Amino acid sequence: MIQKNVCKPYLVETKRYKEVKFLRNIFDNAHHTLNKSEKTKKYFPLVDALDTLVFTPNHTTQKGAHIRDAIDLKRTMMFVILAMIPCLLFGMYNVGHWHYNALGETATLLEKFGYGALKVVPIIAVSYGVGLGVEFIFAIKNGHSVQEGFLVSGMLIPLIMPVDVPLWMVAVATIFAVVIGKEVFGGTGMNIINIALTG
Repeated sequence: MIQKNVCKPYLVETKRYKEVKFLRNIFDNAHHTLNKSEKTKKYFPLVDALDTLVFTPNHTTQKGAHIRDAIDLKRTMMFVILAMIPCLLFGMYNVGHWHYNALGETATLLEKFGYGALKVVPIIAVSYGVGLGVEFIFAIKNGHSVQEGFLVSGMLIPLIMPVDVPLWMVAVATIFAVVIGKEVFGGTGMNIINIALTG
């Protein structure tokens, strides 16, 4: 009888497996350290947000009409962000194109894109930085995990802003959008207005 060589990938210790295990141990140690005392327990949402961004959460819905799948809301929002990247890239190119067109100069595709990126990337950074900061504050204050809805809103806000908007206005608009458009109504999925358009 010929015995087939059966490969068991879950038993093979590869370099990738060791790297993932190393990350998993870091998050597990952080969870354990934060849960030791009541003072540090309130910062659990910060570590949990990074943990669920890297790894699939280990909890699923138990009741209701929900699809029980390995793709959680955070991964769904990541697909929406990936779908918005072509719009963002075209917007960067378009800013550079009309800049050089207004000056009456010719420029290469890379120069147009580079100029647009210099104008748009800071708006994205402020939108995500301020918005996620507000999300973390509300998560710590209310004792719940960070909600994933802002991942998409953080990209939509820069896409609807004019390119010459001052960065402080982006910050104020983002805070207003998250607090008034989302948190007042109870968080992700509970809002009655579009969060990005509120800003």
